[in-house]
Amino acid sequence: MVERSNTQAGNDGQDRIAYQTRRVQQLLRRTGDAALQASGLTLAQYTVMRVIAELPDASSAEIARQCNVSRQSLQDLIRILRDHGFVRVAEQPVSGRSLPIRITPEGRKVLRKADRAIGRIEDRMIAGIPARDVDKTIALLGRCAQNLEAL
Repeated sequence: MVERSNTQAGNDGQDRIAYQTRRVQQLLRRTGDAALQASGLTLAQYTVMRVIAELPDASSAEIARQCNVSRQSLQDLIRILRDHGFVRVAEQPVSGRSLPIRITPEGRKVLRKADRAIGRIEDRMIAGIPARDVDKTIALLGRCAQNLEAL
């Protein structure tokens, strides 16, 4: 397999993977926040709720890692979600010191609505791209993340 070197990128920078990744991230953040507004969530809050739903026994540290935020930022997001009644934090740890964070019934309703909104954004983002290419892109982005996590 021939790997593409950073030195093979053009002069304008737009063909660099970092530029295009950042561009997609910024557009996804903007369109995601707008689409989620009716749900009362931001994209960051939605991401936290999605991770909690997928990893119900995860520690705060693990949730922060999965969401790519600091523990302090996660605590701020959890406080907002708790104040809206979307999550609750247990008063007693189940094991160790970590207090389990659970999605409330109201939070589940909001999450289902938010999932539909994000699904529409994702559908628009991949419009015109064959499914095999979408699958390959997901795998390649996952590999990029693994490579960067190893630094």
